[in-house]
Amino acid sequence: AMRQSHERREFGIAYQPQCTLGERRPLGVEALMRWRHPQLGEIPPSRFIPLAEETGLIVDLGRWMLEAACTEVASWPAPLTLAVNVSAVQFELGDIVGDVVAALDRSGLDPGRLELEITESVLVASDGGVLAALEKLRGIGVTIALDDFGTGYSSLSYLGRLPIDKIKIDQSFVRHVPGDPQAEAVVETILSLAHTLGKTVVAEGIATPAQ
Repeated sequence: AMRQSHERREFGIAYQPQCTLGERRPLGVEALMRWRHPQLGEIPPSRFIPLAEETGLIVDLGRWMLEAACTEVASWPAPLTLAVNVSAVQFELGDIVGDVVAALDRSGLDPGRLELEITESVLVASDGGVLAALEKLRGIGVTIALDDFGTGYSSLSYLGRLPIDKIKIDQSFVRHVPGDPQAEAVVETILSLAHTLGKTVVAEGIATPAQ
């Protein structure tokens, strides 16, 4: 069904805004893949993304999403940025650098407005090829963000030595602040560490003024 939906162009993209805390000024968006099947209805990413990665279809889906999102955001006012999630499978089975370059060329989007979000799974299995790809992407002006920070096993060991520009605090921590001393301590520690290392920070899932 997933392959058929890809061929019939039944996948879509939703955009989640990223804003400054103080002025609540929009800085950009994160592109999120959505699947609405004619018979099965709305299928959450938590169900279809793992299957897409397992079957390798995430390479084709990711390539489509990258170009579609770049094309749409290219028409938006600069300097709004676009963040796109990239799977470890896209590094392993695809040509992520070639896909990014092609999407930027076809869309006309400034490379400085594109951010690629990777998870720790990309870094856990990292080899020379992955690191070289990240460096090439940064070399053309693309920003690299580490997604879901704090939920993996060895995140701290990556920050000082890998080409990462931005850290995203996972919403599982944000959801419990204020009120949970442990969650607050984690968030404060991540903020302090990231700023010391010169990284930009994005907190996911902020929904209330208190958060």
